[in-house]
Amino acid sequence: MKRRHIAIAAALVSLALLAAPAGASAQSGGSRFPTVILSAKTTGGRFQGSFVIRRFRVRATGVAAFGRLNGILRDRRYPNAQRVRNRTFSFDVAPARVPGARSCERLAIVFAARTAPLVGLAATFAPRTLVLRPRRGTGASTGELLCAASTAVAVNAPPQVTVHLLNALRLQYA
Repeated sequence: MKRRHIAIAAALVSLALLAAPAGASAQSGGSRFPTVILSAKTTGGRFQGSFVIRRFRVRATGVAAFGRLNGILRDRRYPNAQRVRNRTFSFDVAPARVPGARSCERLAIVFAARTAPLVGLAATFAPRTLVLRPRRGTGASTGELLCAASTAVAVNAPPQVTVHLLNALRLQYA
């Protein structure tokens, strides 16, 4: 059984390597990758903004999305709105299959709830789900890569395989 999972993981990784665009490096910005719109509550106000995903990595707790947080914090403890620009930030994420999807070309990325300091105040982010699907102009390889990632999630592939597929998807959208 374990050999079967290793064989599936190896096949998924090789598919991801073939589907990644030539010349794209692992550090590419991926500015067209879906941006997550977020809001967070503080004890005296709220933050509203966006999270631009730059890369996925393996953490001890599982998979994490790293990127940049942008937005505005309004709180009664500050006389003016506080801008948050390009602050490095991360969320624990859990890739999941989309329930009821007609094809394997759908992948949900569930962002875990998190409390973190923003401009010196504790801000609590609620859980959020991002659904990835093929976009026009990205070619057939995006759908194939989404199917590979969806299959990896379904068979509980090692986190390293899932992270590799998610980063390949991010590069595919770039």
